[in-house]
Amino acid sequence: LVLSNVSNKYIIDLLNEKRDKVLRSYIIDKDSTLPFPYLKAGKYSIRITEDVNRNGIVDTGNLLEKKQPEKVLFYKLEDGSFLIDIPEMTELEQNIDVAEMFK
Repeated sequence: LVLSNVSNKYIIDLLNEKRDKVLRSYIIDKDSTLPFPYLKAGKYSIRITEDVNRNGIVDTGNLLEKKQPEKVLFYKLEDGSFLIDIPEMTELEQNIDVAEMFK
Protein backbone atom coordinates (compact mmCIF):
# COMPACT_ATOMS: atom_id res chain seq x y z
CA LEU A 1 0.00 0.00 0.00
CA VAL A 2 1.18 3.48 -0.83
CA LEU A 3 -0.60 5.97 1.42
CA SER A 4 -0.44 9.68 0.60
CA ASN A 5 -1.83 12.91 2.09
CA VAL A 6 -1.69 11.51 5.63
CA SER A 7 -2.37 14.37 8.04
CA ASN A 8 -3.39 12.51 11.20
CA LYS A 9 -2.66 9.19 12.90
CA TYR A 10 -4.27 6.16 11.24
CA ILE A 11 -4.53 2.45 11.96
CA ILE A 12 -4.23 0.37 8.78
CA ASP A 13 -5.50 -3.24 8.97
CA LEU A 14 -5.31 -6.01 6.38
CA LEU A 15 -8.34 -8.27 6.82
CA ASN A 16 -9.27 -11.64 5.37
CA GLU A 17 -12.17 -11.99 2.90
CA LYS A 18 -14.79 -12.44 5.65
CA ARG A 19 -13.39 -9.41 7.54
CA ASP A 20 -13.35 -11.38 10.77
CA LYS A 21 -9.57 -11.64 11.20
CA VAL A 22 -6.85 -8.97 11.16
CA LEU A 23 -3.85 -10.44 9.32
CA ARG A 24 -1.50 -7.45 9.58
CA SER A 25 -1.74 -4.03 11.18
CA TYR A 26 0.23 -0.78 10.95
CA ILE A 27 -0.04 2.59 12.70
CA ILE A 28 1.04 5.57 10.59
CA ASP A 29 1.13 9.34 10.99
CA LYS A 30 2.82 10.39 7.73
CA ASP A 31 2.86 9.35 4.07
CA SER A 32 3.99 5.72 4.02
CA THR A 33 4.55 2.64 1.92
CA LEU A 34 3.36 -0.47 3.77
CA PRO A 35 4.55 -3.90 2.65
CA PHE A 36 2.42 -7.01 3.04
CA PRO A 37 4.85 -9.77 2.01
CA TYR A 38 4.10 -13.47 1.64
CA LEU A 39 0.33 -13.31 1.33
CA LYS A 40 -1.45 -16.39 0.07
CA ALA A 41 -3.56 -16.04 -3.07
CA GLY A 42 -7.01 -14.80 -2.10
CA LYS A 43 -9.20 -11.81 -1.40
CA TYR A 44 -8.39 -9.20 1.23
CA SER A 45 -9.85 -5.95 2.60
CA ILE A 46 -8.10 -2.83 3.85
CA ARG A 47 -9.61 -1.09 6.88
CA ILE A 48 -8.41 2.41 7.77
CA THR A 49 -9.26 3.96 11.14
CA GLU A 50 -8.68 7.63 11.87
CA ASP A 51 -7.07 7.65 15.33
CA VAL A 52 -8.14 11.15 16.37
CA ASN A 53 -6.91 10.93 19.98
CA ARG A 54 -3.67 9.20 18.82
CA ASN A 55 -3.83 6.36 21.37
CA GLY A 56 -3.23 3.52 18.88
CA ILE A 57 -6.57 1.74 19.45
CA VAL A 58 -10.03 2.07 17.92
CA ASP A 59 -12.28 4.01 20.29
CA THR A 60 -16.00 3.29 20.07
CA GLY A 61 -17.19 6.58 21.56
CA ASN A 62 -19.13 7.33 24.72
CA LEU A 63 -22.73 8.52 24.81
CA LEU A 64 -22.51 9.93 28.33
CA GLU A 65 -19.39 11.96 27.51
CA LYS A 66 -20.86 12.91 24.10
CA LYS A 67 -17.79 11.53 22.27
CA GLN A 68 -18.18 10.27 18.72
CA PRO A 69 -16.57 6.96 17.73
CA GLU A 70 -13.45 7.16 15.58
CA LYS A 71 -14.12 7.05 11.86
CA VAL A 72 -13.50 3.66 10.22
CA LEU A 73 -13.56 3.20 6.43
CA PHE A 74 -12.85 0.31 4.09
CA TYR A 75 -10.73 0.97 1.02
CA LYS A 76 -12.97 0.83 -2.06
CA LEU A 77 -11.60 -0.19 -5.46
CA GLU A 78 -12.54 1.69 -8.64
CA ASP A 79 -15.03 -1.07 -9.56
CA GLY A 80 -16.92 -0.48 -6.28
CA SER A 81 -15.63 -3.66 -4.61
CA PHE A 82 -14.07 -3.67 -1.17
CA LEU A 83 -12.07 -6.86 -1.82
CA ILE A 84 -8.61 -6.87 -3.38
CA ASP A 85 -8.07 -10.12 -5.30
CA ILE A 86 -4.44 -11.19 -5.08
CA PRO A 87 -3.44 -13.97 -7.49
CA GLU A 88 -0.64 -16.38 -6.72
CA MET A 89 2.95 -15.09 -7.18
CA THR A 90 1.91 -11.48 -7.89
CA GLU A 91 3.08 -8.11 -6.68
CA LEU A 92 0.41 -5.42 -6.49
CA GLU A 93 0.59 -1.78 -5.51
CA GLN A 94 -2.47 0.10 -4.29
CA ASN A 95 -2.28 3.89 -4.03
CA ILE A 96 -4.58 5.40 -1.43
CA ASP A 97 -5.17 9.13 -0.94
CA VAL A 98 -6.10 9.11 2.74
CA ALA A 99 -7.24 12.76 2.81
CA GLU A 100 -9.62 12.03 -0.08
CA MET A 101 -11.11 9.02 1.76
CA PHE A 102 -11.72 10.90 5.01
CA LYS A 103 -12.97 14.24 3.63
